[in-house]
Amino acid sequence: MNSIYYETKRNKDMLLTAVYEGSNASLNIAKKDNHITEDFKKNEAFIYISKTVDNYFSFLKVVDKILSSNRRNYQINIASFVKENVVSTEEVFRAFVSKLAFKNANLYSAKTKENKQEKTITLFYADKSYEELVERLSIILEATNKARSLQMTPPNVATSEYIAKVVKEDLENIPGLSIKVLDRDNIKKNNMGLMLAVNSGSSYEPRVLIAEYNGNPESKEKYVYVGKGITFDTGGYNTKGYYMDGMKFDMSGSVIVAYAVKAIAQLKLKANVAAIMMITDNAIDTHPTMPESVIKSMSGLTVEITDTDAEGRLVLADGLYYGASKLNASLLIDAATLTGSMERALGKTYSGIWSTSEQRWEDFDKAAKIAHEKVWRMPLHDDYDKPNKESKVADFNNYNNSEKSDCNTAAMFLKHFTNNVDYIHCDIAGTADNKGVGLGILVSTFVELAANQK
Repeated sequence: MNSIYYETKRNKDMLLTAVYEGSNASLNIAKKDNHITEDFKKNEAFIYISKTVDNYFSFLKVVDKILSSNRRNYQINIASFVKENVVSTEEVFRAFVSKLAFKNANLYSAKTKENKQEKTITLFYADKSYEELVERLSIILEATNKARSLQMTPPNVATSEYIAKVVKEDLENIPGLSIKVLDRDNIKKNNMGLMLAVNSGSSYEPRVLIAEYNGNPESKEKYVYVGKGITFDTGGYNTKGYYMDGMKFDMSGSVIVAYAVKAIAQLKLKANVAAIMMITDNAIDTHPTMPESVIKSMSGLTVEITDTDAEGRLVLADGLYYGASKLNASLLIDAATLTGSMERALGKTYSGIWSTSEQRWEDFDKAAKIAHEKVWRMPLHDDYDKPNKESKVADFNNYNNSEKSDCNTAAMFLKHFTNNVDYIHCDIAGTADNKGVGLGILVSTFVELAANQK
């Protein structure tokens, strides 16, 4: 990623050094939290960091302060920001590289005015080369920004057909990646009845894009990431009414899984992975699916559509079964902006995670900690499955209006379509975007999970 500049020698820019509270007391600097004092004679600057910065996430606020100052070009003295039991050298690099990548991202915009010129930030560390780490992080973050740009693209542009075309063209030239796109006829041949039911009111064809990377042919492990790709969610007949702000982000899961696999392939990880993008909008047209319709899934199980606004779990159900039965997954992981109750439960801070396996959860949690993405394990319990089984005419209903813990109920619903394969469900309803900005959440975690595949 050419927006990240890493150097092992001093350049002509002002060198910015960290001064933690309690150290270098003799320095004549303003001891105000995150305040930058500049010495023009020595071409040096110092940022004062108080004891309130005691972990990686509070350290990120310091980086935000530096990048938002935009006062002049700085060369960051990486070594000075390292503090035992707070942030390691690797974490300091990760913080600056990730924040710079997000700040410099070339995201979708239809604005006609040019952005103001930003100051240059370079990273300086002389004692040891961290070029390989910076390059690795840059690949992951470039993929994240690709996902973010598609998240930001308006729904009148980012239709199912458009997203599939853009992602295919972007991924098909990556060595080791094989791409397949299913159109409506092929989706029908695969008996993805739930996917077709959601798409039935759309003016655009559904698309299922499969990206596969086999980096360890000797291993029986294969992680299949399945992403919800609802390009816009009107709610169908169970319309959302006026509550449609941010519905363009309902496709976030699909681009997140696709670009995680792209990064995995670019990094040439010794892992076997695949991404399945389940892409359609949920609209009302001449022949939309009506509430109380009964639809057969790809697995053969039948579902009564009690609420057309619970469409995400429908497309995921067919995607999960495809991953289990067609791609021979040893682990299924999905990503979806699935339920409003998820955001009410964990807000915009944590992504909710469900796992059928203790070991798989431990692996996932470890990957999230490496990626420094906040995840919280949620319960998979039979009590939450009872509302899914109240249909009088089908194996399951897709929603129960009396169930207040719908995020847990949705996880249990999806578990039925995994063909007993180990399964991790990720509800990113609260974390996929923030104030109209796509975040590409979990791309990094998914990469780190694959990096530790046995």
